[in-house]
Amino acid sequence: MPSESIVGLTEYSRLERTKFPRSWLRGLSALVVGAGALGNEVVKALGLLGIGRMTVVDPDTVEASNLTRSVFFRVPEAIGRSKALAITEAARRLFPDTQSTGIDSEIADVGFQDVAQVDIIFSCVDTDLARLEIAFIATRLNRAVCDAGLDGYDSSQGRVTYFPGAGSACYCCLLSDQRRRDLLTLGESSVRSCWPSLDPSDDQSYSSTPTMAALVGALQADFGLRRLLDPPDTRAGASAVEVSLDPVPRLGVLRVHRSKTCPFHEKRIHAVAAPKPAARTTVAELLDSANEGGSCPAALVLDWPICARARCGRCGLIWEPLRRLTWFRRFGVCPRCGHRGLVGEEVIRAVARDSPWAECTLSGLGLPERHLHTIRLGGRAD
Repeated sequence: MPSESIVGLTEYSRLERTKFPRSWLRGLSALVVGAGALGNEVVKALGLLGIGRMTVVDPDTVEASNLTRSVFFRVPEAIGRSKALAITEAARRLFPDTQSTGIDSEIADVGFQDVAQVDIIFSCVDTDLARLEIAFIATRLNRAVCDAGLDGYDSSQGRVTYFPGAGSACYCCLLSDQRRRDLLTLGESSVRSCWPSLDPSDDQSYSSTPTMAALVGALQADFGLRRLLDPPDTRAGASAVEVSLDPVPRLGVLRVHRSKTCPFHEKRIHAVAAPKPAARTTVAELLDSANEGGSCPAALVLDWPICARARCGRCGLIWEPLRRLTWFRRFGVCPRCGHRGLVGEEVIRAVARDSPWAECTLSGLGLPERHLHTIRLGGRAD
């Protein structure tokens, strides 16, 4: 329970003179992806404003270096704890008017039903690959994304970009064709070995300074909420603010338009929820429930390809990881010898009704609970 002193501080009358009235904010739900330095600042800003609901997603644990860059991790006891759970536990104490929930996983493993309930996604991640996953989910569910990042020497530069939804540009639209290919290949290719160096986003991470993270995180929260309150015309594209403090302070504004070659804006049809919990629903049952009369061939189209069969390059072990291919390539190790040199020998991108994988449960394939599954009617798996 929040202390009496904290409860007495939840007075929002001055917000009524701003663009953030209490009547609007308490009805909002935000998803914060990434609980590092930027994520801490966004959570702080949203909590002080008294937003109604806030969910934080991050698979990592708190390290000693986080204590000097993240306001909610300023106690030694936080080291080793889940970032998402630690930050929301602290937020519940400080911001009792906000319903705060932490999810200890990667955003790609969160069920789309839960993401579909939020009004805005704040992207506080530090790799292009994570931003690409957020962009796919947001365009699929038509949700606004406010993304931010730090770079430059001593993290002296920052950028905040607002993507209005499926009808406008997404983060994938910003990437060059080559960069887009590199990132999508990481999650699609079934012939390359699984080595850590294959992740092309590894060299994009920057160590943030607490001052610049505070500046950009506050700008991200404010910019995202203002755009959400007064939505821009999606035809105008995404809008971005860039700030630099070194060597010459400057502030710039730019627009990014939807790319004709971005694959995330292709239409997807027939998104359905499972009739029962994922652990008790087979792919065949899901397809039958979506197909109603059963007259059309149907296939489950996976949002993320799954590594179904792998081989260790050292000891030769063959096994069925049944994990997202991107996760497998970045984190997979041989269960017998711990080697990182793995080969994905079979990758599943879709499951037809007559596939042997159709008898697997949804959770057995690594699919999350409360998901919205894409069903293709009148076709077969690739």
